[in-house]
This record gives sequence, C-alpha cells and structure tokens, in this order.
Amino acid sequence: AVLPLDPDTHRRLLQLGIRTLGALAALPEEAVVSQFGRAGRRMWRLAAGRIAEPVVGRVVPEPIVAALTFYSPVGERELLARTLDTLLDRALKNPRRIGWRVHVVCVRAELEHGASWRATATLKDPTADRERLAAPLRSQLEQSPPAGAVERLAVEFTAFAPGTAELQLFARDANAAARAGRRHALKSAVREIELRIKRPMLYHVIEVQPWSRLPERRYALIDYEP
Repeated sequence: AVLPLDPDTHRRLLQLGIRTLGALAALPEEAVVSQFGRAGRRMWRLAAGRIAEPVVGRVVPEPIVAALTFYSPVGERELLARTLDTLLDRALKNPRRIGWRVHVVCVRAELEHGASWRATATLKDPTADRERLAAPLRSQLEQSPPAGAVERLAVEFTAFAPGTAELQLFARDANAAARAGRRHALKSAVREIELRIKRPMLYHVIEVQPWSRLPERRYALIDYEP
C-alpha cells in the first residue's frame, strides 16, 4: 500500500526511519502532526485506517510521434537540426501531451539504402520546453551523426511526468477541450481516408530551407496528423 505523498515528505519519512504504513501508524498522531502539519494528520489517519479515500489514477499518454518525410534525402546537419525543432514543436502541441511533461524523448532517422539512426535522451527534470528537449538530441546529432543522407526523420515522446499546476489548469481549459474535440473529428476523417486508400496520402507542406532556390530543398512533406 502507498500514501499520496510528495517527494519531499517521502524523503523526510525515510530519513526518520519510517518505511512502512505500520511504522507510521504506530507513532502518536500528534507527533506526526508536529513534524508534518495538517498533511501529517491526513497521512497518519490514512495509515492507521481512520479514514479512507478513493484511489484516483492517471492515464499516462501513449507515445507521441511527429515525423517528416523529405522530398529528397538530406545530409546537412543544420537542416536536420531545424527539422528536429519543427518536429518537437509539433509533438509538444499534441493534445495528448497537455498536462504532462516529457521525461524521455528520442529521434529516429531512416537513411538511404535501408539503414537507420537513433538517439535517445532521458531528462533528469522532465520538461515541456522545446529547447531543453532539443539540446541533448542536437548534441548527439553533432557527435554521432547519421551515417548517410536522411529520408525520414521522426521524434517520439516515450515517457512522461505529471505537469505543473499551470499545465493542469490549462488541461482543464474549455478552449483546449474544444480544440481537442475538433482534432478528434479530423483524426476520424483521416483514419477513414487511410482505410480506403490503404497507404499514407495526406501531408503538410512546411518550409525548411527558405533561402534555397530549389523548391525541393525549400519545402518538405510532413505526415498529416491532426
């Protein structure tokens, strides 16, 4: 059995040698209150069976993926880094990510001739900030770049941590819920089209090299995921 404790309270209990519900319940209630205040009274009564509260679980989001298929294979690291930023932005805007910070992020590249490349970063402090997510991936891209031109690049969030109070408030915002509803309707329509056509046919066109004179370098196709 576990108690709904924040990390600091859990650490303090361990420092006091209290590791089980029985050990906590064996202490005088007022002694626990003197150490932990009102929260101490609640956790002592929970441990002693004086009160009961329903367990409310949280559904952790499934992995979130954002991918881009290049019009022609790309080998320039600068372009790959810019594309990485674009994909991170897109993944962070996914409605399923609202209310959660990212704990583990990875980037995958499909190379010419069937080869592949992958980099993964586990953040000590989970975040929803693009720059903090991109920094370790950019570092791996520079130190151990793909061994060939990239045909497709994908970013994936694979593990999450609960968000801050501000993120939780945003998650309950009515406008966010409305946007999520519209996206759900779009996803249903896209799924129906894909079932009929049997292969991906819907893409976004995004600008990746605005300075290039070649259209195939200036723009790239990204899988359409509403």
